[in-house]
Amino acid sequence: MASTDVSTTETLVTETIPTANYSNSTVQSDVTLSTGWEILLQLLYGLIGGSGILGNGLVCFVFITKRKSFSSITNLLILNQSLIDLGDSILFLAIRFGHVAPSDDVTVWGEIVCRLWISEYFMWSLFIASTVNLVFVSLERYLAICHPVKHRNVFTKRLAKFGMTLVWIIGLTYQAYWPSIQYYAEGVCYPLWPSVVLQRIMGVVLFLCEFLIPLTIMTFSYVSIILALRGRSNGKTNNTFQQAKKNVTTTLCLVFMSYVICWTPTEFTFLLFNLGRDYDFTSTTHKVVTVMVMCNMCVNPFIYAFKYDLFKKHAKRMFCRCCRDNKVETENSLATVDANVGSSHPQ
Repeated sequence: MASTDVSTTETLVTETIPTANYSNSTVQSDVTLSTGWEILLQLLYGLIGGSGILGNGLVCFVFITKRKSFSSITNLLILNQSLIDLGDSILFLAIRFGHVAPSDDVTVWGEIVCRLWISEYFMWSLFIASTVNLVFVSLERYLAICHPVKHRNVFTKRLAKFGMTLVWIIGLTYQAYWPSIQYYAEGVCYPLWPSVVLQRIMGVVLFLCEFLIPLTIMTFSYVSIILALRGRSNGKTNNTFQQAKKNVTTTLCLVFMSYVICWTPTEFTFLLFNLGRDYDFTSTTHKVVTVMVMCNMCVNPFIYAFKYDLFKKHAKRMFCRCCRDNKVETENSLATVDANVGSSHPQ
């Protein structure tokens, strides 16, 4: 994510300067926002974080408990995506409502809190991991659909599991620059680039590495997949297996589209900001694009629920079984109560 240039400490304290990637928790809340807007914002944050935890938690639960049905490489990568988004949702709520602040005195603990927690390093590292995993998924689907023989020979489960682990490592490593530029003084923590030139260079590099290049790879992959599937459809070679493969690919295309919608506005906004364009971090525009980014971590479970047939089938079975078990348990309890009442009634 692009980061901010700081001219004076006073500017940082009076304007909400984002952390790790436009975070607004390094300094006090915007005094320019009305109380009503702040309340709405907090409700939105709670709704987004809660939906992310419940939705991704459900996906993980279904995939893990029904792992025999979800044992394919694609499903392993979808599970990894849900684990990343689940972790991000938990961190998001903890950061937004945890209010951990360093003391006014410069201490080792204060430095740690500033650089790792207030900077939101871990949360934004998982956002990067999420992007990398989406790229991994798109490449796996591209090979499976467009080059099935190569996919069978190269894309083994062992490679997939290695890639899933590597995704997390890349996220944490890529974002490691961010804690190093955090400045902590008198209880205030904020990013401070060594120079404006470095900030602008890094702004372009970050835009390319975390958005434009992944976007290009995913676009190429899914366009190629769509063309390949369309050709097979015209050739009337569809069967049940091909339909299932098409369904999961369509689902992942929707996941990709949601990523583009949620991330494009803020990526371009912060690219322009890092190149020197004025930007108001207290504006409604900033709040809207920030909320859009946060929505990306909770929207995927809804896509699976409405579009992914295999997930819908197993989730519905688990839910219906739970309802039946509860119904039977309730009926048995009522029958037991009736029997007890009947036996204790005077003859």
